[in-house]
Amino acid sequence: MQPISILIADDDPYIRQCLRRALEVDPDLQVACEAQNGLQAIVLADRHLPDMVLLDAEMPRMDGFEAARCLKLRRPETCIVILSMYEQFRSQALESGADAFIVKDCGCSKLRSLLRSVLNERVAQTEP
Repeated sequence: MQPISILIADDDPYIRQCLRRALEVDPDLQVACEAQNGLQAIVLADRHLPDMVLLDAEMPRMDGFEAARCLKLRRPETCIVILSMYEQFRSQALESGADAFIVKDCGCSKLRSLLRSVLNERVAQTEP
């Protein structure tokens, strides 16, 4: 089975590095690329075609909500998870088309579990 390819978009390089380390502990999860903002995430998603995109809610140039809307229009099969330090963004994240929302301080194992759950749910929806 091929690893799940993931694009991480966050304006903080430290957060991107922490997310990469947290995800790549699992051999089934592979970070394909990283973006600094929503616009760059869209360009990189078109180029790398990841299975999943993790978007920070608040980024310069284009926030995670607008990026989620654009990505869903371009590649509806891509799973999108919006991350934030603030729980109050949950409903806005889901309204923007994200498949899930999670707070950044959730813990590494909970993050990996959520990503697997979102992807498994998506696969189950597309199977005949």
